Amino acid sequence: MEFVQLYAKEIVSLLVPVITWALNRSQRGDAKLIRGVRHAHTFLINQPLVDAAGVLIAPSQLARTASVVVHNVGRKSATNLELVFNFKPMCVNFWPLRSKTEKVQEDGRVAYVFDSLAPGEFVGFELLSVNQDLPALVNARCDQGVANEVALVQNPALALWKRQILMGLVFVGIASTAYLLLLIVQFLVLKTPAVLGS
Repeated sequence: MEFVQLYAKEIVSLLVPVITWALNRSQRGDAKLIRGVRHAHTFLINQPLVDAAGVLIAPSQLARTASVVVHNVGRKSATNLELVFNFKPMCVNFWPLRSKTEKVQEDGRVAYVFDSLAPGEFVGFELLSVNQDLPALVNARCDQGVANEVALVQNPALALWKRQILMGLVFVGIASTAYLLLLIVQFLVLKTPAVLGS
């Protein structure tokens, strides 16, 4: 018991990051969907567009592409994942390959329904259209909730040892901050000088 009394500040400062990590991990209990655009581009095709009679409609054509991903970052499976587009895409490619059902609604919107999306699993899709706009992804939802839209950026992949060093430094930083806060509280409440190592 004397050990705990002597090193109470240090023990608490080490427990703070562990408790923070445990609380963050427990808060992700349900399925949680995020969605974002990986990239989108418009290609100018220098080939004239002509109709069946050979009449020139446009001197060039536009091909539009977009790549979108929906990711389950939660800890439980997302069931009945539904992706609703404003209208039927000219070309759509889902990856990874999996079974899905296509539902065309009365107003022309198209929904693709997947049975489930496991924790950590994602479904990506690439859209392509020529001389027309790409359909907007109106909604991405599952039985557990609606997907949050996030901005995706390209990042270089860090080696595992670099990520572990960063996590260790974050842990030490949180523990040091908690320790300094405890020293300040000790000084303000108990009016005793807080000497490091005492």
